[in-house]
Amino acid sequence: MAQNNLAEAFPASKPVKRRIPDLKEGTIHKAKSVVIPKSLPFSKFEKILMTFCGIILTGLMIVVVSGKITLSSAQHELSSTQSQVTKVSADNSNLKQEVNQLSSRTRLNKIAKQYGLSLTTQNIRNVNK
Repeated sequence: MAQNNLAEAFPASKPVKRRIPDLKEGTIHKAKSVVIPKSLPFSKFEKILMTFCGIILTGLMIVVVSGKITLSSAQHELSSTQSQVTKVSADNSNLKQEVNQLSSRTRLNKIAKQYGLSLTTQNIRNVNK
């Protein structure tokens, strides 16, 4: 379907020229009264509603800030605990290695020879915890 040319070309309208009165001495101009719209006062319900919303907003801000502080202290505590766990784990590993070195068969034989002791395999029993 072909489009209709609903919009017709109109000649451009001429700009309206307004006459600006000359302000000469001695001429009196009438002042025009301008109506300034007055803002409506808030009703009691609106005041109570704004106060209530302000109190709730303030409470929520306090809750958010205290939550962030609590989260920050919990993260600090967690990192401190993790560093302690890492330290204790390293200490345990070192102590296990030391126990294995001190209880090695070659070391025990060396100490036994130093004190004149002998090792009989019939008298050895393995005890596990």
